[in-house]
Amino acid sequence: MNPLIEAINAKQIPPGRLGIWWIGQAGFAIKSQKLIIYIDPYLSAYAERITQGRENEHIRMNPAPMHPKDVTHADIVLCTHDHADHIDPDGIPAIAQSAPQSHFVAPECARSTLRGFGIKENRIHTLKGDDSLTLKGIRVHAVPAKHEQFDYDQKKGYPYLSYIIAIDGLNLFHSGDTIPYDGQAGKVKKHRIDLAFVPINGRDDFRHRLQFEGNFDCAEAAAFAREINAGLTIPMHYDMFTLNTADVNEFRKTADRWKLNYRIMNHGGMFLFSREAKK
Repeated sequence: MNPLIEAINAKQIPPGRLGIWWIGQAGFAIKSQKLIIYIDPYLSAYAERITQGRENEHIRMNPAPMHPKDVTHADIVLCTHDHADHIDPDGIPAIAQSAPQSHFVAPECARSTLRGFGIKENRIHTLKGDDSLTLKGIRVHAVPAKHEQFDYDQKKGYPYLSYIIAIDGLNLFHSGDTIPYDGQAGKVKKHRIDLAFVPINGRDDFRHRLQFEGNFDCAEAAAFAREINAGLTIPMHYDMFTLNTADVNEFRKTADRWKLNYRIMNHGGMFLFSREAKK
């Protein structure tokens, strides 16, 4: 069995705490006393394979800490939007097959993608933005994300979502991919965020030319975390692909200057989170 999977399985989580593992890019495994949740797991080589030899070739900076077929223990998999490093076309079907008990939460705009993977309708749960659902005792509230554009669909809602996850008395915010927009922080702040996961890879003309849609940069991520009064902030979406990364030390400098409570994680690394957790 994969060593990280073994470690997740073996870790005992007390009530009111969460085990947090960074599995790369925007991907996290979260374990409560009762559930194992994955968010945006990119665990295959799909992006590398389909871009090989192209100008936008995706070259991995860190290997996947597990194979998607190893993820037999997932209860819920949250996917923020239908890009390959968030809804992995190789990884999500493998997880669905290996973990038949798992359920999948995604934007309504991505329902057809999940159905195309062969996942049955009763395992798929969708959100449109500014709405909520409850699944296996956790509440997931969707906040629209602006991934350069909103790309709103009148019938299906917003294709890019951020999630506020209420679990064991804690509120987690996972931004997915987003840039700042007016009113964004207000939508999130009212939920009293204990832990925020925010991207830092930013955007620029070079990446726009390669058709990479942008995210918060380091300063924007720190400013957003400060504006929502996040109890603890974890930067993400860097050190995965050479063409689309960031220097996490830039985030560190800004966060230190603003006295932001943050934690920088290692790939495959873990910590036990509670409301009192510090960096």
